[in-house]
Amino acid sequence: MREFGDSRREVILEAALAEFNARGYAAASIEDIRRRSGASVGSIYHHFETKGQIASTLYVDGLRGYQWGFVETLKAAESTHEGVERVVHHHAGWVELHEDMARFLLLAGHPPVGPGGKALRRLNRGFFAAIDDWTRPRTAAGELRKLGLDVLAALWIGPSQELARHWLADRSRISPTNGAAALAEAARRSLCP
Repeated sequence: MREFGDSRREVILEAALAEFNARGYAAASIEDIRRRSGASVGSIYHHFETKGQIASTLYVDGLRGYQWGFVETLKAAESTHEGVERVVHHHAGWVELHEDMARFLLLAGHPPVGPGGKALRRLNRGFFAAIDDWTRPRTAAGELRKLGLDVLAALWIGPSQELARHWLADRSRISPTNGAAALAEAARRSLCP
């Protein structure tokens, strides 16, 4: 399944994703990306100034898709308990549906920030503001424990994130979706009094 569209830029990004996952960011070269994409070097540099910009673009685009689904899942929840549990299921499902992108986001480490740094900061600000908008009234109503956003996120998604990392690295036979029900219940018990 393609994670990108068919434009030349998207084909370059798709090839870069495959190269970064296969070789690692440091070892993958523009020539490797060119060969895999079938694009000319000129075409690659027409769309991206550097390999770092390609990696940053991939990172921001992938994270944007994940975060959008996370926020939409929260908005659709009819209760706090449902929201907490459904986000864990979203996380697991997204990792499996977008396995290559998840591997890049979760196993590759931080990308070179470069030109994508501003976009990444803006994206994360919006994402955490949306989570805060959802959690704040529920915390005030006593439906969520009073925890800082960092601790809340660690308890909420941390275990699912760890299972996903192990699965993506072939260190676990239990897929994220197979573990999601137990992890969702554990998240609810941790976050909801």
